[in-house]
Amino acid sequence: MSLNKSGRPDPQLEADFDIRAKNVEQCLNELEQFLSPLEKTTYSTIHETISPLDRARYDLTAAYTLNSLMWSYLRTRGIDPKQTQLKPELDRVKSYMEKMKMIIDKQDAPKVDKSAAVRLLRNALWQKAQGKNTKTDSETNENSDMTT
Repeated sequence: MSLNKSGRPDPQLEADFDIRAKNVEQCLNELEQFLSPLEKTTYSTIHETISPLDRARYDLTAAYTLNSLMWSYLRTRGIDPKQTQLKPELDRVKSYMEKMKMIIDKQDAPKVDKSAAVRLLRNALWQKAQGKNTKTDSETNENSDMTT
């Protein structure tokens, strides 16, 4: 902290620090309230009640949350988390989250009704072919009339 001429901390800097410290404390309290229901149930109980996709989402979210909290902890201790094994672990969890998102997007993608598509194409091609035949027949009749 910078000191002023009287040897006391700068009041503006001190006030800014107090605001940030209160904000961190409030965020930690909110996190504690959010995570408190997890303390009341066991991991296996949660896993038994949810679908396999939700299990994967739950596990990835838990891994990412714990790694992010560890990242914050290391930063508060003055340790650069990039110099630890935490960065590759976070990258690994992120890659799995992206894979899971691709799976979810693929499941949510509209499905093609193959039989309806075949009927549509067959009928569209048939009408186009009939249009060509009709034109060809009328042109043939006109050409034969001109030659006679």
